[in-house]
Amino acid sequence: MVLLSGGWPQSEGNVTVMVRWMRQENGTDSWWNRNNPMNNGYGSGGGGGLGSYDNLVTAAQKAAENLHRNPAFSTIVGAFAVSAPTNITEQAIWASPWASSHYGNGSSWHTSAVPEVKAPASAW
Repeated sequence: MVLLSGGWPQSEGNVTVMVRWMRQENGTDSWWNRNNPMNNGYGSGGGGGLGSYDNLVTAAQKAAENLHRNPAFSTIVGAFAVSAPTNITEQAIWASPWASSHYGNGSSWHTSAVPEVKAPASAW
C-alpha cells in the first residue's frame, strides 16, 4: 500500500524491500503494531515514529507522503521509482535519517524471506 500510495511500481524488488523494511521496524508477528508498520512519525502524533494511525491505509498514505515530502528521502524515492535492485534501495534506506540507527548500515538488516502474517481486521 505504501508503494501504491507513493505512485511507485509494485515490482518484485520494491515489494521485497518494503516487506523487509516493515519487518525491521515492527517485526513479523506484529507488523501492524499501532497501525504504524513503518514507525513513521509524519502525521502519527508521535514524533520519532512512536505514534499511531486510525488504520493501515492511512499509515501507508502517510509513509508515502513522508518519503515524498522530505528531501532527505529523495534517494529512496528515486530507487523505488525505477525499481532499483534491492541492495541499492536498501542502501538508500540505511543512509537516510529514517532510523537513527541506520539499521547498522545494513549489518542488522535481514534479507531472509519474510513470512506472511495477516493483520487483524481491527487494523483495517
